[in-house]
Amino acid sequence: MLKPEARPAFRAHDPARALGLRTAAPALDAAPLEELARLRARVAKRDWLLGIRARLERELWQEVPRVRGMSPATFFREHWCTLRPVILEGLVSDWPAMARWSLEHFRTLGNPEVEVQTGRTGDPDYESNSPAHKTRMPWHAFLDLLAEDPETNDVYMTANNGGVNRKALAPLWDEIGPIPGFLEKNRMGDGFLWIGPRGTITPWHHDLTQNFLLQIRGVKRVTLAAPEETPFMRNHLHCFSRFGTKADLSAEPDAPWTLSCEIGQGDILFLPVGWWHHVEARTMTIGMSFTNFVWPNDFETTLTARDRL
Repeated sequence: MLKPEARPAFRAHDPARALGLRTAAPALDAAPLEELARLRARVAKRDWLLGIRARLERELWQEVPRVRGMSPATFFREHWCTLRPVILEGLVSDWPAMARWSLEHFRTLGNPEVEVQTGRTGDPDYESNSPAHKTRMPWHAFLDLLAEDPETNDVYMTANNGGVNRKALAPLWDEIGPIPGFLEKNRMGDGFLWIGPRGTITPWHHDLTQNFLLQIRGVKRVTLAAPEETPFMRNHLHCFSRFGTKADLSAEPDAPWTLSCEIGQGDILFLPVGWWHHVEARTMTIGMSFTNFVWPNDFETTLTARDRL
């Protein structure tokens, strides 16, 4: 029998100790720690290789080239396969949209219900939360807002509204033409509308496919960072960056290297897959984006669900 002074105090939550039984602390399994060390080494090696590429990219790039009359074969060889941005001029000058598209012309389409993004300024993550910002409104109400020429990022018709607006604004697709040798022939063109006031911002992110960004009216300023700058991009979620709406990153510690360009009426900016970009409207803008290239553009399919975190 235990002496009273040696009897352990009872602990309802710890019956082993209450009975005076001592259990050894579990030994740490070394395997997960070794795997973590290997993972850190692999990431460090990846960042080292990307750092070399980034250093050489900075030596090479001073501006986004602007080219008129580039053939599809040259574009494929010098830009598609090398992931080099370029501004292409003159490819859509004969499209009816280039002559017709304006707020006045848009009113002739009737007044269907359209979808736009709203309530963006109160949400620092409005782009990654874009489904929550989808709002329906009459087409003319949206055009009235644009006609007032506000400077705001709070309302914007973007590619994320494409499912509704392709049907609501179907006549507009009759006024866009082909880009032979670059895009597949398709009546709907796989194009997405981007219509908004001056001051709209698409924050830092990278796309999962190759993209054409076409400007039909107005001017946008696009700031870019190469894929090799990814270790510096504060990539916290999927394809988004913590830098958000801030275009000038030069004052940031370990800032990525960036370059900027402006695109205006008739310009097409080729945005290669993986290139980080930030887009700001300098004026009221009307534009489109396209991903239906004649070359395979299925890079997104190789990205697993785990990689999207």
